[in-house]
Amino acid sequence: MKIKSGGLALVTVLAAPGAGLAQDFSGAATLGYGYSSVSNVRPDVNTYTIDGAGTLDFMNGFSLDVDGSFHHANPDRGSNMGVFDAGGVLNYNFGPGPVVGAYLEYASLDSNGLLGRDINATSYGLTGGYEGPLLQAKLFYGGTDASTIIGAKSDWTDYGLNVAYTPTHSTTVAGHWMRSDIDAPAIETDATSYGVGAVHDFGYGFSGFGGISRLNFDALNIDATSYGLGIGYDFGQMAQVPAQLSLELARTTVDPVGRNTDIDSIRLGVTIPLGLRNGKAPLNSAANNAMSPRHNAVSTFYDNLY
Repeated sequence: MKIKSGGLALVTVLAAPGAGLAQDFSGAATLGYGYSSVSNVRPDVNTYTIDGAGTLDFMNGFSLDVDGSFHHANPDRGSNMGVFDAGGVLNYNFGPGPVVGAYLEYASLDSNGLLGRDINATSYGLTGGYEGPLLQAKLFYGGTDASTIIGAKSDWTDYGLNVAYTPTHSTTVAGHWMRSDIDAPAIETDATSYGVGAVHDFGYGFSGFGGISRLNFDALNIDATSYGLGIGYDFGQMAQVPAQLSLELARTTVDPVGRNTDIDSIRLGVTIPLGLRNGKAPLNSAANNAMSPRHNAVSTFYDNLY
């Protein structure tokens, strides 16, 4: 699948529903710092991150989900690494329940050789599903134009499912499964990502969160698993400070041909709410990565590498 003038057209469509209409926005931004110890004589890494996500409700059935992140990884020696991605999903809700949409995302990923070549990718496609007070489920189908990760250029067909269950106001459990079928000049292969995460509000400002995700990438003979467990505290419980402080312990294990590489990370985050935001994990956590993935298997995993 190839994106040509369709990308520009989709951006125009994303902006159109809100012209001249009442709007309501809710979301959050997380500022983060992480320290990672890497095995196999690789250098330790300091990571600085900023992540944001939110929903703009046009109050007429249309809404726009937007998100973006920038992760800068600075190893003790060698070249820097980084992740930049941003995207949007334009939704239309047919009253309580059914919802359809279209998405457009861009990702630029540099792992300094840890997962093979770098990647620049533009993803686009359609979504559809159900959003209720207890259960939310969405399917998506689309494509990705990616460069350099497998040869000079490759085209991806992406499809998957994201499900969330909110049994109480304090608890959310969500997971995803997605697959990217990849067509390159010299090879046909696939990448699969799946994961599950949860967040629970214990009251008095304290919350806990955890998640696990896995990537299987046949072309590079890579199986990689990332998981983390953390706690958070909402300063709004003791003072009028609109921020949550979080601490997470995480590990990413990359299983290439030869010895495994383990990346053990400590992540700190300060999450600033923008409007109403209840029952959500910090945006720099393994839980958020599993619960709110991107629409491409490889870029979903890169978001949680460090």
